[in-house]
Amino acid sequence: MKITKFLFIVVLFSLTSCMAQKKKQGKQVEQKNILFLAVDDLKPLISAYGEKQMHTPNLDRLAKMGVIFKNANVQQAVCGPSRASIMTGMYPDNTKVWDLHTNFRESAPNLKSMPEYLISQGYETTAVGKIYHKGSSSKGHDGKSWSIPHTLPENYPKKFGKPMYAFYQNPETKAAMAELKKQALAKGLKKYGKQSKFVFKTLKPSSECIEGPDEMYQDGLYTVDAIRKLDVLLKNDKPFFLGVGYQKPHLPFVAPKKYWDLYKRDEIGLAPFQELAEGTPKVAYHSFGEIRAFSDIDSSLGIGDKMPVDKQRELIHGYMACVSYVDAQIGKLLDALEDRNILENTVIVLWGDHGYHLGDHTEWCKHSNFEQATRIPLMFAGPGVEKNKQENTPVELVDVFPTLFELAGVKGTDVDGKSLVPLLDGNKKTAIDVDYAISQYPRGKDKMGYSIRTDKYRYTEWHKNSYKSYKSYKDSNIIGRELYDYVKDPNETKNWVKEKEYQAIVSDLKSKLKTHLNTIEKR
Repeated sequence: MKITKFLFIVVLFSLTSCMAQKKKQGKQVEQKNILFLAVDDLKPLISAYGEKQMHTPNLDRLAKMGVIFKNANVQQAVCGPSRASIMTGMYPDNTKVWDLHTNFRESAPNLKSMPEYLISQGYETTAVGKIYHKGSSSKGHDGKSWSIPHTLPENYPKKFGKPMYAFYQNPETKAAMAELKKQALAKGLKKYGKQSKFVFKTLKPSSECIEGPDEMYQDGLYTVDAIRKLDVLLKNDKPFFLGVGYQKPHLPFVAPKKYWDLYKRDEIGLAPFQELAEGTPKVAYHSFGEIRAFSDIDSSLGIGDKMPVDKQRELIHGYMACVSYVDAQIGKLLDALEDRNILENTVIVLWGDHGYHLGDHTEWCKHSNFEQATRIPLMFAGPGVEKNKQENTPVELVDVFPTLFELAGVKGTDVDGKSLVPLLDGNKKTAIDVDYAISQYPRGKDKMGYSIRTDKYRYTEWHKNSYKSYKSYKDSNIIGRELYDYVKDPNETKNWVKEKEYQAIVSDLKSKLKTHLNTIEKR
């Protein structure tokens, strides 16, 4: 009798252990790892997007591994609001982040970030580099998001040391800046902000090209640290979220010389349309103050003024070199996943936080609702994603949050975005029921432009009186409207909103935009 009872206990224990192990294994199979690649200021200037002058073999490699969206749009074309939106899956009018200073933890404390929610679902989460906007995130680069602390490594090669003001490694530039720094200190300017302002007033190059290893700049170090973190994560038995945020191609355009050498400056094409669009309201434009802050840029340039041709080519060359520099870093990460045999269990997403003007409409940088500022590269790869597919449906960055959760096998949460899995799964019968994307951009203290992008058109309304979607929509608030036809006029040379033949289209898009703004669920 005692033996029988003992055997029963042993068998029961074995069955329980077996079931627990299967459950554990099942969880590992069900929940996928996530590699989250954020690239600052990256427009679709990538070979896989048809830009054949670009040298981007690793981004092209990632594109072939999965699906690229040709009509992906940001919520707002500047990094603070854009990143707050993708990380929470919420529109700017719900995060209450429309600038570079607001922390969504303070403006919308009820919201949770994507990695924060994943922690509650059994994930290890960590990141390196720029995921949130640094100037508007909580301590620890939004410490609630990470189960393993976020890092910004600074172990630069001894030959070069730490870059001056985070960017510059040219010995001549560093020496000149060091002398200016002494002058600032002699004037009692000890705080970093006041000191750097003094230095930059005299010397702040918009680009730098010197020979050296990838690790002499931030993004090279981020890659090394990301691979180190990958190995730490793989020692655990939990699925992981690893965010890697690259700084380039943000200004200043600094990259090792070998990436500049991929391009011949005299062969670089300039923006084909460098005028203000016919009939477009002035509120649509900005005077690109971000780039005018650099010491080698004519600070008197304003709306409608063209940059000198030689400087345009230098800047575009620098942007292209920085894209190729980041492309090389992404290649190292893909190699690391492949070497560790985890590609089949890892969902990868790559996104730019907004596009970038490179002289079109005489504009530079971002900060608008034009196509060059709002359109971004968006790529998914991994389990559940069809390979080597291009998708033209208009989508938004808020869609990334629910899409990753569904691909990774994580229980969803209530956000503004929609899952794009029906467009990724290779099943022609699945689709999404929205045929437009929404962007917005504020101008001044009391104006907001809302833009709706379909497969062919963009319709934009500029509202005064500090209108936001959580306020009553009033036609009397509208101070300007735009309509662009990307089939007939891909460079946005004319605002067609008043033309007779477009009135039915304008009416339809206005109705869709108004309905959208009136039905955004308020958080």
